[in-house]
Amino acid sequence: LRTSLLPRIINVASAAGRLRGSQKIIEKFTSPSLTIPQIDSLMKEFVSDVENGVHAEMGWPNTCYGVSKMGLIAFTRVLAREEQGIIVNSVDPGFCATDQNQHQGYITAERGARTALVLAQLS
Repeated sequence: LRTSLLPRIINVASAAGRLRGSQKIIEKFTSPSLTIPQIDSLMKEFVSDVENGVHAEMGWPNTCYGVSKMGLIAFTRVLAREEQGIIVNSVDPGFCATDQNQHQGYITAERGARTALVLAQLS
């Protein structure tokens, strides 16, 4: 990827990944010095806290999907900082009608993909 003419990474996130949880959790995910190993550790900590039934008291929000997207958004920020030669973006396609939500979304999947397509075509 680093040797491509116009390398890019587009991560599909979600508004579900908005920052929430305790101030301590938010500060960890938004630290300007956050690293990929630290994100990995945070995600493993969340899983462990959920498995042990203590995630709420540890300050985590009550959403596995949301925390996974918080991790993805943080990962995108770190990649953008560390990989200066690669265009790195994160996109929220909106509430798309897909199998994941039993087609309850109000945006078609095709419409939701447009922003990612535009980002893929940046030069």
